[in-house]
Amino acid sequence: MNVLKRIFLAMVVLMLSASLASAQSWRGMGRAAGKVTDEAGKPLEGVTVKLNLPGAGGMEVKTNKKGEWSAGGISRGEWQVDFEFPTYEPRRISVSIAELTRVPPVEITLKQDLNEVIRIEMVKAGELLNQKKYPEARAVYQALLAKYPNAYRVEPYIARSYYAEKNFDEAVKHLKIAVDKDPGDQENKMRLANILMEQGRLDEGRQVMATVDDSMIKDPAIYVNIGISLLNQNKGPDALPYFEKAITRFPADGSAYYYRALVRLQQGDTAGTKADLAKFLELSPNAPEAAAAKKALEQLK
Repeated sequence: MNVLKRIFLAMVVLMLSASLASAQSWRGMGRAAGKVTDEAGKPLEGVTVKLNLPGAGGMEVKTNKKGEWSAGGISRGEWQVDFEFPTYEPRRISVSIAELTRVPPVEITLKQDLNEVIRIEMVKAGELLNQKKYPEARAVYQALLAKYPNAYRVEPYIARSYYAEKNFDEAVKHLKIAVDKDPGDQENKMRLANILMEQGRLDEGRQVMATVDDSMIKDPAIYVNIGISLLNQNKGPDALPYFEKAITRFPADGSAYYYRALVRLQQGDTAGTKADLAKFLELSPNAPEAAAAKKALEQLK
């Protein structure tokens, strides 16, 4: 082997050695250990403990059944230690490691992240609702309320489960609670008004509607559903303002034009009916009601 090759190989060995040394520079003869518990003092098993020596890397361990963890073979320095566990707030602390010197065990308490706990339960209950398992979904919501009385935002979902079972009195009860707790939620007010009017309680429904800030409504279906409820009770004149509000606020939504056409047809307004049906077909050509709208237009010509 000539001199140049020997020099080249020596350089490669040195580079690899330096790289390896850099990658392992966090290793040493130090040790850290501790215990993780919840706020009640119960050990938490499976907590991820991430140890990092800035600029040098580190390692990751898990707590055991007793909530205990340990990390050996680490170098001296100021280590960052992160604690992570599902539904709990993460924590970061600094631990000074001195090799050949015992570091007292680190005692850590993790607080539960209530927002995350509630989110997970809400997802579970939502899946049950979508599967039409209404009593099971309701049980999840009610358990949340029992544990966290301020989680009043589950009330509309409880109302929804009762409404799906045609238990309208309970649906109204829980929507009223939701409205009382958060008067600023305009859509809950509209939902409440919708059910009241659907049940023929028109005066109550109108009283609720009088408190609604229309500018806050983001979904035209809120107006349309109230109008349909009134239309089904043969109260076309009462339904008309809601379809017109939906059209004014959401002119690109076709459904309100279709139902306003039905009211106009009842009122003998042929020109208005034709105009609304044509607009409905323009905006919603593939809607389930499209065939009926086309047939009605042909008959009105």
